[in-house]
Amino acid sequence: MRTISSILLTLMCFLASAQGNISTGITPPVATNDTIVIINSPDTPVPDDIYEDESVVIDLPEDGNATVINPSELPDWLVSENINRQLVRLGDTSHDAGIAEFAVPAGIFAASALFVRTPWLVHWREEVQKHVSQHGKNKIPVDDWIQYSPMVAAYALHFCGMKGQHNLLDRTILLAMSYATFGIVNFAMKSTFKEKRPDSNARNSFPSGHTGTTFMGAEYLRREYWDTNKWVAMSGYVVGAAVAYLRIHNDRHWINDVVGGAALGYLSTTFAYWIYPKIFHKRTRMHRDVLLQRIAPVPEKKGTGSLGWTAAPFVSNGSYGIAANLVF
Repeated sequence: MRTISSILLTLMCFLASAQGNISTGITPPVATNDTIVIINSPDTPVPDDIYEDESVVIDLPEDGNATVINPSELPDWLVSENINRQLVRLGDTSHDAGIAEFAVPAGIFAASALFVRTPWLVHWREEVQKHVSQHGKNKIPVDDWIQYSPMVAAYALHFCGMKGQHNLLDRTILLAMSYATFGIVNFAMKSTFKEKRPDSNARNSFPSGHTGTTFMGAEYLRREYWDTNKWVAMSGYVVGAAVAYLRIHNDRHWINDVVGGAALGYLSTTFAYWIYPKIFHKRTRMHRDVLLQRIAPVPEKKGTGSLGWTAAPFVSNGSYGIAANLVF
């Protein structure tokens, strides 16, 4: 017994004398309103509320340890990037946007803009227009209505019980940001290029607003439902291709107008989803907590929602009766 006590006492003294780094998974007590940076393994999500403080998870190097830093030393981009990484690990890839997702559509938009003023490209697009549009004969004006169908479908699926990545409020904010971005940039481009429409003298042809609206909604639908059902997620692009064709067939736009509009619509939604976690930190953390709950739901406590009561007779100063207690 003395030997065991001596070993335990020696071990406790050793632990008490150890200073420096704190091992992964052990969080030191800190003052309220500090920021805890928990360096953790890549696949382990960590709850956000620890001692009512703000925590950020970063990848664990082979010889790394956990540390505590001052909030002022933590840059905003680090918070955003780590929240994005956590969302991807928890099954939400909607906010994940790499350089290629911006560079490729931006390059396509720039290439389509060359068709506005480059003579031999102008001639080529006019030849395409002549064969596809037939000078506006047999118009099919449904493109005025179906341009909104991808974004409407995203809400219809939600109300029919097919949940996407975000709740109703968050997805509405994301859609508003996408539409606002597209509307502002589209108006600026139309005012800058002042391209003449093929069927009138109106100089607001490039880029195509109808096509851009449809592709903006298609990418919105894809990002909300890609991790749920990929066929549903990509269905918006079928509508987008139909609207792009009809804008040329109805002689309302040149081919470069619809290509540029499609690229701009895609970019607008991608930008909105990319920047959302960087602006709405609190709502993004709430969304992450919902994803955590889906993976590891917290079991309900026994007795939750139940009704209980107790009763006992009493006698006091000549009075008597029953004392009851109701718990719900």
